[in-house]
Amino acid sequence: MIKLTIKTVIYAALLAAVTAVLAQIAIPLPGGVPFTLQVFAVFLGIFLLGKKSFWGMLTYLLLGAIGLPVFAQARGGIGVILGPTGGYLLGFALSGLIGGFIVERSNFNIGGKILAVLVSLILIYSLGTIQLAYILKLPLSKAIAVGVKPFVPWDIIKGVMAILLATHLQKALTNAGVKLNG
Repeated sequence: MIKLTIKTVIYAALLAAVTAVLAQIAIPLPGGVPFTLQVFAVFLGIFLLGKKSFWGMLTYLLLGAIGLPVFAQARGGIGVILGPTGGYLLGFALSGLIGGFIVERSNFNIGGKILAVLVSLILIYSLGTIQLAYILKLPLSKAIAVGVKPFVPWDIIKGVMAILLATHLQKALTNAGVKLNG
């Protein structure tokens, strides 16, 4: 069970806000799945908050579901979650939980973070590709071609960058007396 405290609620709100901002850095691509920095936010949340990052991703989804323009290209509404790219969004929350669990189990070490990146990408890509194929009535191979292949190298780079940034942020926060996980 993920303990929900006032501190966790504040961290969740901050993670949702960071994700919403990074979602606006979007480059539309052929096939309908834009390149964004949302996955970077997912990784950063996992590496700093562990499985509590689930609450941040859930908050992000709920804000978008009620119509706030927090998703890529300033879109919002339940239609986005139920639309072609909604599976990727749902994968963010699942990744927050499972990727965060992996990082916590590894005591936030580098091996756990690398494994969390790989597992999170599998989760995000799987849910996203299935929904993309279903909604657009695409063969799975075409959904993978437009919804996974163009993103793999960039998402791995985002994972590496998030590991580096999280490491520096964690040190700075610890020096400032802020403990994110505990």
